Amino acid sequence: MLMNEFPASSNISCDVCSTLFGSTSILTLRPLDVTLCVIMAIVVLAIFLLFYHKIFAVTFDESFAQASGIQANLYNFIIAVVTAMIIVLAMNLVGSLLISALIIFPALSAMRVFKSFKSVIICSAVISVVCAAAGIILSILFSTPVGSTIVTADIVVFFGFWAVSAITGGKRA
Repeated sequence: MLMNEFPASSNISCDVCSTLFGSTSILTLRPLDVTLCVIMAIVVLAIFLLFYHKIFAVTFDESFAQASGIQANLYNFIIAVVTAMIIVLAMNLVGSLLISALIIFPALSAMRVFKSFKSVIICSAVISVVCAAAGIILSILFSTPVGSTIVTADIVVFFGFWAVSAITGGKRA
């Protein structure tokens, strides 16, 4: 509703669509958006590498982590802040409706094949990068919205991993 009162441009419907579904072309992103995404990726990676064991303990068993002397509330707060920052930065590219799919599908795909926390994290990161690259390339080639094309790639990969899991009888590495 506020977007209708204070539009960023004269094309209100376009503003709403770009907010919900993201940029229609990767070329419309500003250099500042790309720079912020790169910086955020570095920050997230640094936080994860520095606090891997504590984040693992908190996400695996919060009660045990607290009993071990880990400040579970602090690490839950760090995880929440980093996730919120990623969501806000990703809204320009993929839109607010598709962000949850980009966060959830790579992890679900990796969990279909791997059972260790480390393997799931590494595999889901690789899936995210590969699907993002494939989605960007396909959206440029077929003139489709970037965000929904990336999510489509994530869904295809998820069903691929699901099929591998079904073929192997649900046994995970």
